[in-house]
Amino acid sequence: MNKNKTTLTRQRKMLQTAMGPIIGEALNDKSVIEIMVNPDGSLWLDKHGVGRVNAGKMLEADVERIIRLVASYIHIECNESSPIVSAELPDTGERFEGILPPVVTAASFSIRKPAGVVYSLLDYVDSKIMTADQAKIISLAVADKKNILVVGG
Repeated sequence: MNKNKTTLTRQRKMLQTAMGPIIGEALNDKSVIEIMVNPDGSLWLDKHGVGRVNAGKMLEADVERIIRLVASYIHIECNESSPIVSAELPDTGERFEGILPPVVTAASFSIRKPAGVVYSLLDYVDSKIMTADQAKIISLAVADKKNILVVGG
């Protein structure tokens, strides 16, 4: 195994260890859409069809360690003058956003998993989430390269 591959393997293992079993299981759970740790250390899982579920607490030092490991993996500085880490996690493609003080009161991060299913506008119409007229308006806006703001959740 060459040095770069050895380093990447070691970094992946360190990150898996730092994340612990709850986050590790959540990353493998297809129903989990997002994993969030707030500045107060509360760990939340956003599950498809269920919503947000409190999954426990993390120590700030552990949260900060995860953020710094991700920063190291993508070869960026992470410190007081550069406190935001945006990355894609190794191998699996989850989006990672970590934030350190002074931007927040304590370290926090979120991990957004890739969509397991991509829904078309027709899927939304068929499931009565939107009307055919609403779908048409969105289609025309996209075709006309209009700006679209989507809010809610």
